[in-house]
Amino acid sequence: MFKCTLFLLIFFPFVVFGQVTITGKVTDITTHKPIGYASVILSNSSVGNRTDTTGIFVLRNVKPGQYDLVASIVGYETYQITLMVSNANLTIPPIELLPKSINLQEVIIKPDAEWFRNYEIFKTELLGEGPDSKQCKILNPDVVKLRFDEGKNQLIGSSTDFIEIENRALGYRVKYLLSAFNKDYKKSMIFYEGSVLFEDLPTSSPEQVERYKKARERAYYGSMQHFLKAALHNRAEDDGFKALQMVKIPNPKRPSDEEIKSRMAYFNTIGNFTRSSEDSLYNLERLKRLPKTIFSVVKDPPVYPSMLVKRTNQTGVYVMTYTDYLYVMYTKTLDNSSNSLVYRPTDTPNYSTSILTFSEPRVYFDDNGHIMNPLSIVTEGAWGKNRVSGMLPIDYEPSGPPQ
Repeated sequence: MFKCTLFLLIFFPFVVFGQVTITGKVTDITTHKPIGYASVILSNSSVGNRTDTTGIFVLRNVKPGQYDLVASIVGYETYQITLMVSNANLTIPPIELLPKSINLQEVIIKPDAEWFRNYEIFKTELLGEGPDSKQCKILNPDVVKLRFDEGKNQLIGSSTDFIEIENRALGYRVKYLLSAFNKDYKKSMIFYEGSVLFEDLPTSSPEQVERYKKARERAYYGSMQHFLKAALHNRAEDDGFKALQMVKIPNPKRPSDEEIKSRMAYFNTIGNFTRSSEDSLYNLERLKRLPKTIFSVVKDPPVYPSMLVKRTNQTGVYVMTYTDYLYVMYTKTLDNSSNSLVYRPTDTPNYSTSILTFSEPRVYFDDNGHIMNPLSIVTEGAWGKNRVSGMLPIDYEPSGPPQ
């Protein structure tokens, strides 16, 4: 995939902040001829179109913010441009696609038993384990490429075309061009990235329209997108979020390495191997296996999310910084699921809870609550388990305040 960053900022002092139109042209990089019927989308949004026979495309009703514009068609390498859309219509430079090289030795490998086993794992990890995952279906699994790297103990994948996912819970057909998928068994981490387009599923009645509307609002409220936008506008607490500091402290149940080493040397000297004594060698081995640190939530003082967010010198771009783990509860929703693995103090209500780990000093996001450097943060808990089944377009707006 070719990728470049193109920041197009056009300022008109008296233009009303609203939705804009993006136009451009897709051509062949070698022949310079226009490419018709290429898909052009704003990734993670509901905006997309195809080029006409002259290679021209028009994307309408685009909200200001940062987007990855992706152009793709069979036989060409996928091309991606990062756009910063302000409040004026944009005409972008020509997009030149590179023809894919043809490998004469390439053969089609039919799925075998191992692929099907890996696919079931992949499907669960991609769709997530949120409330809407059971109503999601991948319509074309044949475009998914998977392999298991035994040396790294990782399941690795990608897709040869858009994975089409029918989400009957939220009323979307999600088209996901998966560039990378990695399930790391050693680190117990999941990573995936790609280009996504949301299309509304057809509806048969006003009641179905209303069901989709309520389901989308349920998915939005309490999400990270909601949290970032609420923090930006200083209303996180009013919207139901409560954030606390979370730190790692020494495990009080585990002796220090020096103490364990000293006591083990003593028992090896006297030859005490009984299991009955509290200070036996067996018990020391058990204590040694305990984690050296544990999580602790600091309840006072609370963390005010709006204090973590600052404007940057780039219009429409904001930064969030924090040095510890951020423990975020959404008090308008309870988590009664039996498979909730997130740490929760015994005296804390079972609110829907997420933990943020800042893997980089700064997390950048735009007006839509879309994170611009997604590798800067790791999510656990509610925000970590919904995944694609709970995804909404970044240009989604709820119809009213949270209930």
